Amino acid sequence: MTTTIQNILLPTDFSACSQRAVEYATTLARKLGAAVHLVHVLEEPFTTKGSWEFHRQDTPELRERMYQDSQSRLAQIADKLHGAVPQVTTEVRSGTPTDAIVAAAIDYGADLIVMATHGRTGLPHLLLGSVAERVIRGARCPVLAVRESGAARMHAGADKVA
Repeated sequence: MTTTIQNILLPTDFSACSQRAVEYATTLARKLGAAVHLVHVLEEPFTTKGSWEFHRQDTPELRERMYQDSQSRLAQIADKLHGAVPQVTTEVRSGTPTDAIVAAAIDYGADLIVMATHGRTGLPHLLLGSVAERVIRGARCPVLAVRESGAARMHAGADKVA
C-alpha cells in the first residue's frame, strides 16, 4: 500500500518553533504537491502565555480582536506559501488546542500533521504538558513533531488502536 499525502494540517501558535514547522510543511507540500491547511487555536478559556498562567477577562471585543489578529497573522504566513505550494487555507478555531487540532485534521482530511513541539522536559513538561504529545495520541494520521532545535520526529498515529 502506498501512502499519498495530499493534505497537510499545519497548526501554529506563531512561535519561532512554529515557524520551523512551517518550513518543514512547505518543503513537504512543494515536493508532494499537497495542500497546506494553516490553523490557529484560540484557547478557551482565554489564558495568558508564559510561566504563570491565569484566566483573562473574556469580552466580545477581546475575542474579536484576538480573532482578527490571529487571522491577520495566518494570512501573512499564507502569503509566503502562495506559489510555493498548490493550495493554502487558513482558519482560526476556538477551544482546547488538542481537541481543535485533531478535529481540524479530520475536517480537512489531513494525511499528515506538521506541528511544533517545544521539547519541554521535567517539571515544565509535567506542569504545562505537551499539546504535540496529546495530538500524537489522538490523531488518526501521522504527526511530524518539529522541535525548537530543528530536529523532527515522525509519529505514526494511524497505527494506534483506540
